[in-house]
Amino acid sequence: MLHLESWLPYRLFRISVRIADVLNAFYAPRFGLSRSAWRTMSIVANRPGASAKEICQAAGLDQFAVSRAIRQLVELGFARRLSGRTDRRYASIELSKRGWEVFSEISDLAGRLDRELTEVVSSDELARLDSILNRLDNASAGVLARGWQGAREGPGPEGPETEE
Repeated sequence: MLHLESWLPYRLFRISVRIADVLNAFYAPRFGLSRSAWRTMSIVANRPGASAKEICQAAGLDQFAVSRAIRQLVELGFARRLSGRTDRRYASIELSKRGWEVFSEISDLAGRLDRELTEVVSSDELARLDSILNRLDNASAGVLARGWQGAREGPGPEGPETEE
């Protein structure tokens, strides 16, 4: 039987939501950003010229949420939409000067929150955690690719069967 409090995805979710809530309490009233807009801004800052489709994939957001986020960033003056040279339907997004200033301010707080969260573990533990999270991220991509049907048919809790 599933015990939610010990289920790894739920534990990771709780940690993430707590930190995201603290960060949101800062940027939402100060800059008028939604969570989707902040996530979109972060992706565009790290991938200047990203398209809406690329943002969707990187942020785990649907097209509608990304479109709203881009519109909000543009309306607030934090980003510019650039049309494609050959295909006017294609648009890439980049931060404006003001957008970079806002991103920097929010990033500073995010970095402080990250340091506060990670200072409870040693640097060796943090390196191991990073390695573990990379493997879990790759495994979760495989789970997503197979879907729930694949998860039902896939390897059990003992892992994949091996031939002897």
